[in-house]
Amino acid sequence: MLEIRAVRKTFGKVDALRSVTPGIPAGQMVGVIGRSGAGKSTLLRLINRLAEPSSGQIAWHGEPVSELRGRALLRWRSRCAMIFQQFNLVPRLDVITNVLLGRVSRHATLPSLFKRFSEAERAMAVLALERLDCSQLALQRAETLSGGQQQRVAIARAMMQEPDIVLADEPIASLDPRSAIQVMQALRAINREDGITVICNLHTLDTARQYCDRIVGIAGGEVMFDGLPGELTLDTVRRIYGVEGDGSGFDESATSTAAGLERSPAREPVAA
Repeated sequence: MLEIRAVRKTFGKVDALRSVTPGIPAGQMVGVIGRSGAGKSTLLRLINRLAEPSSGQIAWHGEPVSELRGRALLRWRSRCAMIFQQFNLVPRLDVITNVLLGRVSRHATLPSLFKRFSEAERAMAVLALERLDCSQLALQRAETLSGGQQQRVAIARAMMQEPDIVLADEPIASLDPRSAIQVMQALRAINREDGITVICNLHTLDTARQYCDRIVGIAGGEVMFDGLPGELTLDTVRRIYGVEGDGSGFDESATSTAAGLERSPAREPVAA
């Protein structure tokens, strides 16, 4: 269980998050939705400890994550893998080396820089790439790949950490529709087949409803909704996205979903 106990994060006089308190059972896939600037990325950075909470506590199976320091903090970041919108691959390195960099936390930095990985780790990297349908790209430089291919390689790298949690921060925001489906299916497969908790910030509400077990909606740093996809109503969507009653001002990503909520029942998550 990931516990987020009354967490607050401020930047100067601005509250980025206010008293956020969702508890996330191990093995759940959660979609976090909201407008840009709502606090979605801040939440993930607090969980991974890339940012420090101003108050409150984060715990994993009772371990106070928000109090970890030194090597204990490095171990937590290894167990809590991050996937970013910008992929964060090393462009001039080949794909398999980028994937192997997911093992850096288990090595001294210098051996990792000289690509001194074991045969077992290299085999593990190949299997991770095969699982993401990218093994044929192993010897290509990362900079030659499409956006969708780079994101799948980034997921393979995250899996090399053997994480308990995967945090995906807008992983499909810059991808074409086909690549976005491949990435979401990959995250869903990791969640279902490996039992890994996945928390995914998403800009498109339809994607969250299709792939996630649970949706958390954030607006202005506060949780406006926390429940099953089928419980998400049009009025709640309007509150999350800051839309008045007539629907004017909906951003493009929310508009189609709002219309869909009016016309049709909620869909079941799609199996990967």
